Amino acid sequence: MTAKLMHLGLNCTEYGRHSGGWLHPDSDVSQMPNIDVYRHIAKKAEEGFMDQLFVADSPVHNRGQLSVGPTRLDPMAVALLMAQETEHIGVIATITTSYNDPYDIARRAASLSHLTGGRAGINFVASSGDPIARNYNLPGQLSHDERFVRYEEFLGVVTRLWAASADGDERAVPVRHTGPHFAVDAALDVPKAPAGRPVIVMAGSSEESRDQAARWADAVYAAGRQMAGAQEFYRDLKERAAAYGRDPDSIKVMLGITSFIGDTVEEAEALEATLNDLHVRGADTIGYLGGVLEFDLSGFDPDGPLPFDLLPQVRSSSVSQSGLLTRMAREQGLSIREIAFRAYAGGLANMQFREALTPVQMADTMQEWFEAGTCDGFTIVAPIVPRTIDDFVDKVVPILAERGLVRTSYGDGPTTHAGLFGLDTLDPRVPTLV
Repeated sequence: MTAKLMHLGLNCTEYGRHSGGWLHPDSDVSQMPNIDVYRHIAKKAEEGFMDQLFVADSPVHNRGQLSVGPTRLDPMAVALLMAQETEHIGVIATITTSYNDPYDIARRAASLSHLTGGRAGINFVASSGDPIARNYNLPGQLSHDERFVRYEEFLGVVTRLWAASADGDERAVPVRHTGPHFAVDAALDVPKAPAGRPVIVMAGSSEESRDQAARWADAVYAAGRQMAGAQEFYRDLKERAAAYGRDPDSIKVMLGITSFIGDTVEEAEALEATLNDLHVRGADTIGYLGGVLEFDLSGFDPDGPLPFDLLPQVRSSSVSQSGLLTRMAREQGLSIREIAFRAYAGGLANMQFREALTPVQMADTMQEWFEAGTCDGFTIVAPIVPRTIDDFVDKVVPILAERGLVRTSYGDGPTTHAGLFGLDTLDPRVPTLV
């Protein structure tokens, strides 16, 4: 038995993360949303003794893609639904710090934690893009630096409210704060959440994102195609956490893995090719890539390389698609046409794995990366549901369990999200705000 077990999570969407999933014959689009799909996903993930269900979100309708993927439900509502269908697994809702109020989110997240028995987590993101800003009655987005300032201040206020909430006989303590984006004088009316607060989840590969994750996060959603790069990210994040006085093992790095699974490699590759072809038909993939890179590529040879020296440095508090795509194109010698196809096909440009493998090969790959020190576990990015999650739980998890790499039960007694990570309580993580 391996002393350290890998953690498993699932990135949840109704038709899968591949943007061609809704066009596949296996998908039933007669009902949107199909609530039964979310119920099935939750129950199946718990059947595989996973740690968490991750509900991704961006509060904008992407009218530029031929997909139902941009049509979403509120992540906190979905998280609560899936928690009601399960007993042990953690549920994570994505919340933007760019357009929400700290008190409201602190209150709603603490409520979600109580309603789920301590199984709630929040993925905090600093949303970018002018279309989102216009949804919130603003002319455009904040600058990159201002989004990070707001993000940092937002987290500070939220965690202070959680830490100062009522706990047993102790009454809630008012939090008083005045900063560049928020002025707060309030005491949270929701009692202290189980384990002290909800789990904090983040993502990102930039310097700012790494530093924020090292200070705030309990779990980090990571990406990176090359093993050496994933190892460097893992070491760097743990070292940064230790430098901030944290136990490095208290922050879990969850590497995303996109799983095209087939009983044969040919079957797995055929599924990936089918989904890619369904989505890319008639699409302006190079135009889409130009939008991600914030650079007009229409005047360049599509079969030539990206103009690396001319591209702007596009940064994001989430996993930076622009950075990952340019690095992928450079390292693999991809043409503009080739990297544009990868960026567009399936909307999976920010995933480090796009593996089309048999169940045994998938387990082999996960074991190799896990034992090489790249992560504490994996977030399964299902290209199509329920097929991918069914195949993963039914065919891959038993192999990992037989090798002693994953848990085979949740144990006795109540489960909290923190407990699944081996933590009885969560560090309140309250900073000194200026």
